[in-house]
Amino acid sequence: MSPSIHTPPAEALRRDPVVAGAIQNLVAAAGQIAAVMRDPAVSILNSAHAFQISSSVRAAAELNVAEILRDAGPQGLHVKEIAAKGNVDPKLLARILRLLATHHIFREVSTDVFANNRISSTMDKGKPADVLYAKPEERLLETNGLSALVEFISEEAFKASAYMTDTMLDPAGPPTAHMRAFRTNENMFQWFENPANKARLTRFGIAMQGSAAEEPEDTIFRGFKWDSLPAGSVIVDVGGGLGASSLSIVKKYPQLKVVNQDRGPVIEQSKAHWKEFLPSHVEAGLVEFQAHNFLEPQPVTDAAAFLVRHVVHDWSDTNVVLMLTHLRAAARPDTKLVIIENIAATACTGGSESNTSHPHINAIPILGAPRSPAAPPLLANYGMAGVPLYYYDLTVHNLLGGTERTLEGFYDVLLQAGWKLVEVWHCPQTDSSYVIADPIV
Repeated sequence: MSPSIHTPPAEALRRDPVVAGAIQNLVAAAGQIAAVMRDPAVSILNSAHAFQISSSVRAAAELNVAEILRDAGPQGLHVKEIAAKGNVDPKLLARILRLLATHHIFREVSTDVFANNRISSTMDKGKPADVLYAKPEERLLETNGLSALVEFISEEAFKASAYMTDTMLDPAGPPTAHMRAFRTNENMFQWFENPANKARLTRFGIAMQGSAAEEPEDTIFRGFKWDSLPAGSVIVDVGGGLGASSLSIVKKYPQLKVVNQDRGPVIEQSKAHWKEFLPSHVEAGLVEFQAHNFLEPQPVTDAAAFLVRHVVHDWSDTNVVLMLTHLRAAARPDTKLVIIENIAATACTGGSESNTSHPHINAIPILGAPRSPAAPPLLANYGMAGVPLYYYDLTVHNLLGGTERTLEGFYDVLLQAGWKLVEVWHCPQTDSSYVIADPIV
């Protein structure tokens, strides 16, 4: 029996490393076959039109279509009834959902009757549709964050991307595409703090929780032995957002202390998050909440480890070197710097870190899940199977001027800031890697 987009897969089987590897090869091959066989003019025009998918995904997400169809059941629902919930034009909504169904997002059961499938169901916020419409300001609260991430990408990130070329061709203007798109002189994080953007800031915080949902729950424990730190050791969660990563660590190792650092409004959300999910650590005084700009000197000088998870990709090399220099100035000789990020590979043959021409990187232990290049004739970075990382690369560039770095890129910024890259650990079943560094003394 052939696999179906409409029935649940065996998720446990998909998590098996052998099966996961086979899926990666199949997806890469399918994408490459489509590129080879399709008329190249059609391929390039489809790529130019891809923004319509983003617009349609946002419409479906904000109109709670996945939840309406979940309530309707597998027989689906006529588009007139779907549109009536949000008081929108049913003919236009039918066209939007048909485009998505053509891309295997939703299913058109019969003319103008739509139902969920495995892909569209991922946008389900887990609440009845009537509740979502009755309390729109609470629609994303207490969800797994994936729908919030979808909405953030298909709105802020999508709108910013339209100005990427303008930013390239007009370097004298605002430095990021986001600034141009939203007509602001503030970077995205500053812009979020404007009272008018309160809902966007809340959505972004929930979306960052959703990004963690893309990884296996134990990813935070896979690349660094947190239990090797002595009892009472301080972990500084630099730019930690709600502090979800450090919270997971101390749930398992309650003998450790945490200082969660981020911008002021985010820290207020973090306090509520910890009080809800780990009140014992708060009551015991084992977590401290600090409003801190990591481009300024680091105030904590007794850290056993600085944890920097999915932060440095938001910033240019200049700003990352500044941040890491501040951490180095505050570090003890035995302080560990633990960066959790994705490491970009090139699409050409010989593009993995095992084949790098960088002499120092060849001597660094690279542990965990192997990241060998794909076998020819596939692209070395697995093409369509590896494409999410390259989407995020341009997303952080457009939003903040950031970048997803190669291993050589990490080595260089660490060295400039006074840190020595000592180990890399690739986490299985995810693109995340641990980049571990020691202070240069």
